[in-house]
This record gives sequence, structure tokens and C-alpha cells, in this order.
Amino acid sequence: MGALSIAFDIIIVGALALPWVLLVLRLFFSDDEHTVEKHLDWVKNQKQPALAGVLLFAMTYSLGSAVSRIAQDFFDDDDLYLHASHYLFRVGVTESSIRANVFCNAFRDAETATPSEPPPAKQEPSKTPQEPGNPTAAKHQRFKDNNPDCKYTGRWIVQTYNPDTQERIPVSPGAHEYVNANWINRQEELAQDIFQYQEAAVLLQGTDATERIRQYHDQIMVLRGAAFNSLIAFSLCLFWWSSQSLAGLGWALSFFYAFLGFLALSHHLSETPLTDPPYMEFTLLVLMAAGWYILSRYAPKKKRGQPKLDAPKGRMQTGYIGLAAFLMVAASLGWWATQVLYDQELISSYQALTQEPAKSAKK
Repeated sequence: MGALSIAFDIIIVGALALPWVLLVLRLFFSDDEHTVEKHLDWVKNQKQPALAGVLLFAMTYSLGSAVSRIAQDFFDDDDLYLHASHYLFRVGVTESSIRANVFCNAFRDAETATPSEPPPAKQEPSKTPQEPGNPTAAKHQRFKDNNPDCKYTGRWIVQTYNPDTQERIPVSPGAHEYVNANWINRQEELAQDIFQYQEAAVLLQGTDATERIRQYHDQIMVLRGAAFNSLIAFSLCLFWWSSQSLAGLGWALSFFYAFLGFLALSHHLSETPLTDPPYMEFTLLVLMAAGWYILSRYAPKKKRGQPKLDAPKGRMQTGYIGLAAFLMVAASLGWWATQVLYDQELISSYQALTQEPAKSAKK
């Protein structure tokens, strides 16, 4: 059932990508605004519904597989940051940053909560219990020691220099390591290693015991893919509309994508070794190139004798932009909230799972 669920989620993501695929066909491979309708009519005229269904399934599954993988990296990329003045500007809502923030707050809340029973003598509340066979106990302790107050998790702006002394801020008093993008990324990697161990331990309990957690996981995949597809559709619609109405807006957006893409690519290429492909950088630079092409091709022509390729005008196209923007924001917020719920539910389930044997032993 799990494999069928994942396949179903991928097909949904692929189906949600079809609108911007049709936009690409219309904008890049056609001089006629009715080309998309002609392709659909050709499929109908073949009178082979079974073959058309197989081809559509293969297309949506393949497209969904690619989009799901790119969207996962796009919403969990740590290469997009900028050092300016005494601050570090970074994306505070990625999968890793959300997980690290939830994980950090979970153990901090557990330690500050009033215990129902007095703790054993000589027990330090900041120490993680050494569970038998738990290979992440040392990583958990290091994660807590590095950032006990959760000051550097889930933040968009992080102060890296003391404005009074003009010196770099250490990660903790007396430490020889300083707050920067690489240190924050290492903290998120520690949280990811611990979380993956806990996730595996919880999911091994079986389908019935983890049904709600699996539902959250499926929702994350669909919402993340929907947000990514909406971003592509919104960008193409905005480029198309601005080429006819407000070219400056389209050029500003394309150069913004270029700035983000080259900034993230420079950070990605500086990593040694390269552990993953630059999916986010590739997406941003492709959107930049697409914007330049659309703005140049569909701009009104002033010379006579040249064909004018006008995009459809009127309220309908403006409505498409608003719809794509709404779906992008709604899907992104939905993914964000579901990611938090998934992490909280899994961490709570793991804590209950590991504490239950201890309670049974006391009885």
C-alpha cells in the first residue's frame, strides 16, 4: 500500500504540472495561440482512448517523479544566503530549518517543563539519556550543546558580529567556532541525522500505528509539488502578461531570478565535495532565461512588416496570474504547516515509543 500511495502522490504532482507544460508549448513552440487545442484535437481524432490513457499516465508519472525530486531540493536548499554588514540573510523556511527548529524547541520544552516526579540524584537535565543501540545519542548531545537556546534555528536574519566589539559571535561562550552559514548548515545536518533515525524507528511500528504520520508525509509531497508547479505557472504567466502591459515588472523579476540563481550557484560550487545536483539553481536560471525569451519575443513590434505575436489580452489572463499567485501562496503555507505538524508528530511518537519500555519496567 505504501508504494501505491507514493505512486499516487507522484501522479498528482505530475498532473498539477500539466498547466505550465501547456504554457510552455504555447509560449516557446508555437506561433499560433490555438496550437494547444490542435494537439488535444489530434489526440481525440486517434480514437485510441486506451493508448492515450497509457501515454498520459506515463507522462504524468515521469513528470511527477522529476518535479517531486526538484521540488524537494528547491524547498530544502541551503545555498541561498547572503552576508551583509553584521548579519546573515538566509531562507528560514526550508525543510531542514523547519525540522531543526521543531527538534530544538521539542527538547527545550521537555527540559523546561515541570516534571511530575523528582529527577534521580545527580541527573543533569541537559544530558540526553544513552538509549541502548541509539547511534545518534552523541549527535543529539552535540546539537543541544551548540545551540541550547534555539537562537539560530528557523531564522531569516542572524546576527554574526557583535555591534559593540565588532567581533564575530561564537556559537557558545568560550567556543572557537563562530556563527555563520556553514555552522548553521551543520546544525541542520545534525538534526536531520537524528530525525531520520527517529523516523525509521517510528515507521517500523507498522502502517496502522503510523497512519496519521504517513498521511502528513503524503500531504507534504503533494503540497510541495503543488507549490513548485504554481511557482512555475505564476512566473510564466507574469512574464507573458508583462511583455504586453508592463515590461519593467517582467525584466525585474527575471533579473531577480538571475541574482538568486547565480548567488546560490556560487555557494553550491564552493562546497567540497559536491553531494547533490544544483536543482534550485537550475530552476532559477531556467526561469531567468524563459523570462528573457518571453519578454523579447512577445514585446510589441514597432517596425512594419514584422509579425506581431500578441498574447491574449483582457481580464482572463490577469485572472490567471492572480489564480497562480493564490495557489502558490496557499500551497506553500500548507506545505509549511504540514511540515511542522509532521515533525512534531514524529518526534512526539518517538519519545512515547522510547519512554514506554521504561514505564513498563517501573511497574
